Amino acid sequence: MDSATNTGLVSDQDSVSRRLGDAYEAIKEANSHIETAQNSRSVKLVDNAGKFFDAAQAGVSTVDSTIATVQPLYELDAMKTIRDGITTFVEGLPGVLKALDEVANIHPFIKIAVGAFRVVVELDVKRRDNEKKITVLFVEMKDMMEVLIQLREVKDEDAPGLDGTTIKARMQGLIERTADDIKACANACDTYSKKKLLVKVLKSSSWDDKFQSFLTLFADRRKAFTFALDMHVGRAVDDANRKLDAVDMKLSVVLEYFSTLVPPDQVQLREIVRNRGGVEAVARDDNTLALLVKIAASSRTAGSSSTNTGLQADMGDYADWKASLRSLKEELADSADVAMQRNLETFEGKFLMQQRRLMEEMKGTIHHESDRVIDSVLGGPHDRIKDRDIHEIWKEMRWRGHVKARHFVLALRDFYLQQADDQYTPQTIVRAHPDDKWAIEYLDVSYISALIEAFDDDASGFITINEVNRFTSSRPQGWSLLHWIAYWAKGWHMSSLRYTHKIQAIFAEMFAMLPYMRSENHKEAYRYLERVWSKITNASYGLIQAHSEDDDDDDKLWARFESYVEAEEKRLDEGLQTVRYYIDALDTVSLITGPGRIEKFILPLLYLKVRRDLDVFRLAHRRVVLDHYELRDSTSSLALILWHMVLRMLGLAALFKQRGLDPAEQFKTFASGMHYLAYSPGKLWDFKNALAVKFPRVEYSEDEIEKAVPTLDVLHRPVSTTNPFNTASQDTLTPADLQASSSVKVILGHWYGFYGDSGQWPAYPMASFFLHASTPETFESQSISPGGVAYTITGRCKTVDGRVEYALYLVYVHTHKPRFIRGRLSEDGNSLSGVWGFSEEALENDFYYTRLSAETLSARPSPQEFRADRLGALWRFALTATRRQVRLRTPRLAWRYLKEFNDKKNLMMRFLLQEGSVREMARMAEKNMSAFWTVYRELTYDEVRFVVAVVELQQTRVPPLQNCWCNVCEDRIAGVRYTCVPCSFQGDDSFDLCDRPECRSVPFKEGPCNHLPSHPLIVNRRMIFPSRDIPRLLRQAREIVALVEATFKDPPHSPSIGNTEGYSSSHAGSFTLGSKSKADAMRYACVSCAKLVRLPFFICIDCEAHQEVYICTDCDSRTSGVSGPNGHRPSHSLVQCTPATTQPSPERPSPVEERLLQLESQVALYASRFDTLDERLGRMERLMESMSLTLTEIRGRQ
Repeated sequence: MDSATNTGLVSDQDSVSRRLGDAYEAIKEANSHIETAQNSRSVKLVDNAGKFFDAAQAGVSTVDSTIATVQPLYELDAMKTIRDGITTFVEGLPGVLKALDEVANIHPFIKIAVGAFRVVVELDVKRRDNEKKITVLFVEMKDMMEVLIQLREVKDEDAPGLDGTTIKARMQGLIERTADDIKACANACDTYSKKKLLVKVLKSSSWDDKFQSFLTLFADRRKAFTFALDMHVGRAVDDANRKLDAVDMKLSVVLEYFSTLVPPDQVQLREIVRNRGGVEAVARDDNTLALLVKIAASSRTAGSSSTNTGLQADMGDYADWKASLRSLKEELADSADVAMQRNLETFEGKFLMQQRRLMEEMKGTIHHESDRVIDSVLGGPHDRIKDRDIHEIWKEMRWRGHVKARHFVLALRDFYLQQADDQYTPQTIVRAHPDDKWAIEYLDVSYISALIEAFDDDASGFITINEVNRFTSSRPQGWSLLHWIAYWAKGWHMSSLRYTHKIQAIFAEMFAMLPYMRSENHKEAYRYLERVWSKITNASYGLIQAHSEDDDDDDKLWARFESYVEAEEKRLDEGLQTVRYYIDALDTVSLITGPGRIEKFILPLLYLKVRRDLDVFRLAHRRVVLDHYELRDSTSSLALILWHMVLRMLGLAALFKQRGLDPAEQFKTFASGMHYLAYSPGKLWDFKNALAVKFPRVEYSEDEIEKAVPTLDVLHRPVSTTNPFNTASQDTLTPADLQASSSVKVILGHWYGFYGDSGQWPAYPMASFFLHASTPETFESQSISPGGVAYTITGRCKTVDGRVEYALYLVYVHTHKPRFIRGRLSEDGNSLSGVWGFSEEALENDFYYTRLSAETLSARPSPQEFRADRLGALWRFALTATRRQVRLRTPRLAWRYLKEFNDKKNLMMRFLLQEGSVREMARMAEKNMSAFWTVYRELTYDEVRFVVAVVELQQTRVPPLQNCWCNVCEDRIAGVRYTCVPCSFQGDDSFDLCDRPECRSVPFKEGPCNHLPSHPLIVNRRMIFPSRDIPRLLRQAREIVALVEATFKDPPHSPSIGNTEGYSSSHAGSFTLGSKSKADAMRYACVSCAKLVRLPFFICIDCEAHQEVYICTDCDSRTSGVSGPNGHRPSHSLVQCTPATTQPSPERPSPVEERLLQLESQVALYASRFDTLDERLGRMERLMESMSLTLTEIRGRQ
C-alpha cells in the first residue's frame, strides 16, 4: 500500500473502521476455511469425516474469491507489526530487559514492575508450547513496559516537573498496580495452559473475555505511562493525544486479530461442538462429551511430543472415560476467575522460585563476566573457556567451537595423568589440590562413558564450549575440577543407587501398611500405589539390575561426595516445599531442578516426593480421613516428574536412531541403565522375568508407624471432616427473614421437591432445602444434594402478568451443572411449581416443591398425571398418602413397611455400587429399570441420603476389582482370587480362578497348562499387586507345597485326628510323625478350632516366616477368613494344599482323558449358562404376571 493511501486512512478514521470491519469479517471467514482445510490434510480427518473435505474445498474457493479484497488491508503496517511482534517476541526480549534494567538502576521505584515482568517472561519462555493468544498478551505487556525505557530522559526521579510533581510521585502508585496486573495476567496464562483441551474449547469465550480484558488493561497502562511522561517533560497536548490515539487504534487491531486466533488442535473439536448445537447443548450431553474426550485423546496422542500439562491431565484421565467426564465437568463448572483463584497459590510458589533463580544467576553472571575480562587478551575460541586446565587443553589441541565427546574426555584424561606423572609440579598445584590425587583413579577408561555423559548434556556426541563452561561452573564451592570429575565418574552412580534403595524401602513400608490402613483411606491409598509404584520402579530399578559387585559402596569414597549430595537434596526439598509438594506442570519441575539433564535430579526428586507421601500414609493409617484428592494430587505430581524423564528418553532414542544405534542396547549402559526398563519394560514385568525379581519387604509394626506420624502440615489439602450421613439443615427463620418483603417472605422456609427430565418423573431423588432472605428482595440457601454434593441456591422474585414469579439459581460445588428454575406459588402458598433447565433459555422440564412432609411428597403423582386427570391424580394421592400413614402408625403393619424399605434400599445400593463382575452388571442392565425409578419416587430425602452414605462408606472400604480375569469363565474376578501354583509356573502368566465353584471344581486346559482341581492354589482375599505380589507368593507357595508333600505322606482318606485330647503318635493318620510328642503335633493344629488338620487344608504364606499357621477346610469355608494369634489376619494370603491324586500327571494326559476333561469343562459351563437362562425366564414370568395384574387393576378402575 503506498504512502498516500496510508495517509488517507489515518486522517479518515471512520473510513478505516468501516474498511477494517469488512476486511476482518472476510479475514475471519477465510482463515476459518484455510485452517479447516490445512488441518484436514495434516491430521487426515478425511478418513474419519468426509464433510471436512467438503468444507476445505469450499474454503479454498472462498479464499480465492476474497483474497483481492483482503490482501491490501491485511498487509497494513499495524497488522504486519502485530504478526512480526508475535514471531520475534522471544528474540526481542533480551534487549528490552537489558534496557529496563538500566532504567531501573536510575529509577529504583520501577524495579517492582520490571522484576515482575522479567520473572513472568522467564516463566512463559519455559512453557514451550504457548498458544498465539498467550503470546499476544505478552507482546502487549512488552509494549507497555517499553514505554518505561523513556525514563532514561529523566535523570533525577526527585526533580519536579513543570507542574511541580516529581516523576516518582506521579508514577509510583501506577507502577505498583502494574506489577500486580502483570502477576495476575501471568497467573491467568498459567491457569489456562494447564486446562484440558476440551475445557479450552468449551470455555473459550470465557477465557477470551478474560484475555481481552488484560489486553485492554495493558493498553490503558501504556497510555497512562505515556501521558505521565509527556506531562512531566512538558510535551504538547496535541502530541500526547496523537500518541494515545495511536495506542487505541493499535488496540482495536490487536483485539480483532486476537479473535481470529484458533489453535489447530481445537479446529475439529469446535466444528463438532458447533454441529451438535453449541456449547450449552454439548455440556448437557454425556454422549457427545465422551466422543469429544476420545477425539481429544487421539489428537493429543498424535502430538505427544508436546509438553503441555493439559496433555498429561488428558492422558491420565482418558484411561478411564468415566473419571475423565467427571473431571471435565468439574473444570467446566468453574469460571475463569474461580480457576485463577484456585491456581494462585501454586503460581505464587513458581513465581517465587523463578525470582530466586534469577537473583542467583545475576550473582553468578557477575563473577563469570570478570573471568572473561581477565582472559579476554587471548585470541581464539579457547578464550571463551573459563576453567584454566580445560582452556589449556582446548588451546593446545586447536579445537574450534566443539569437539567429539570421546576425544575431549580422552584428552582430559591424558592431561591429568601427565600431571600425575610429573608428581604435581608447582604449576599443577595451583589448579588441583594435592589432596585430590585420589581422583586420578576415576579417569580410568572404564569411566569414560560416564564422563562423556557428564559433559555432553544433549547426548549429541559433541562437546561445545558452552557445555564445558556449564559443567565447570556448576561444581560445588571449594571443589577442584578433578574432584568434580570423580563425582560424575563414580559418585553419581553411588548416590543414584542409594536413592533407588531408599525409594524401594519407602514403598515396602507403604505396602506393609496398606492392609491395615484406615478403611476410609484404603481405596485411595491402593489407587496411589497402583498408579505410581511400577512407573517409579521402571525409572530406577535399571540401576539395580546394572549394579555389579565391583560397585559396592566404599564409605571413605562416599564421604568425599556426601556433602554435595546432601546440599542438592536440601535445595530440591526447598523447591518442593515452596510449591507444597504439588507439581502442576512440567515447567514447575524445571523450576525446582534448575538447568541440566533430568538424570541429575530425577532420583533425589522422586525420593523427596515419595518420602513426603509416606508421611501422608502414616497420617492416613489411623489418624485422619484424607481428602479424596490428597493422594491423587501426589499421583499427578509424580506423573509430571516421570513425564520429564519420558521426554528425555524419547529424545535420546530418536538421537540414537539417527546415529544408527539400537536404543535398547544404548540404554543398557547410558546413565547406568536408568532408562533401560522404561524403554523396555518387558525386561522386568514379563511374568517369567518377574518371577526372578525380589522386591524388598518390611514387617508391619503399628508402634513404629505411630512413632513416626507427622503433623497435619504435610497435607496439601485439609482433612475431610464431613459426616457422610449429614442431611440438609433443618433450619428455622431468622430475624433477617422477618425483614424481607412480602413477596419474599411467603417463600421462605423448608421445602421438599422433585425434578423431572425428558418425560421421566422423578428423574432425580428428592431434594430438601431451607430458604432464607439475603436482602429484602432476594433469598438464598445452602444444602446438600441426595448424592452428598453441597450446593447453594440464590433467588429473586418479579411480577409477570400481575403474578409473582420466582427465579432460582442452583450452583453445585463440583461435578453437577448449575440449574435455572422458574415457578409460581400455589394459592395456599404450600407448593411451588414450574419449569427448570440447565440454561435460562432452555427451561423445559417440570419441578415441584412442597412444604408438606417428605413422606407425603413421595406419594404424590407426577405433574403429567395431574395434567391428564387432575381429579383422579388427587384421589390416588390421598389414598396412597393415607395408606402409608396408617402402615407407619400401626405396629403390626410397620414390619411390612420396613421390609419394603429394605428391598428398595438394596436395589438402589446395587445400582449405585456397580462394583460387581461384568456378568453381574449385565444382569442389572437387563432388569426392568422402571423399578429403579419407582425407588426414586418412594424414598424420602433422608432415606436416600442414608443409602448413598452407606454406599460411599462401602466404596471406601472395599478395594477395586482384582486386576485379573478368571481363566475358565473369562470374567473379571470380583471376590476371592485363586492362583494355581503349578499352572502359573508352566504358563506365561499367572493362572487365576474366580470363587465360583463351577470354575474351581473342573479340569481345564489352556495352552501348556492342564489344570486339575487337585492342584495347590494360592488364596487371596485382598487386592494384590500382580507384578509385586504374585511372583513372591508363587515362590513361597512352591516351597510350602514341597514341605507339605514331604511331611503329609499318608493317603488322603486317612482318618482325621479330631480333638488332641488323648493324642498319641500311633493314630497320627494324616501325616508321618514317628515318635513326636503332643507339643510337636500341635504345630499342625488349626489356628481357629485347634483341631489337628488333614489334607486338604490351608497354610498362611504371610505368617510362614515366623510360624506355621494351619487352617482347616471347615473353618475357612465357615467364614471369610479367620484370625489367629501372633498377628494372623483374614486378609493374609493362603496356600490351599490338596491331597495327592492318582490321576495321570497333568503335564502329559492321555488323549481320551484330555477329551473327557474338555467335555466336562464345556458341560459345566453350559450348565451354568442354563441356570442363568432359567433365572432370566423366571424374572420375565414374574414381570409378566405383575404387568397383567396392573392392567387388570387399571381396567377395573375404568
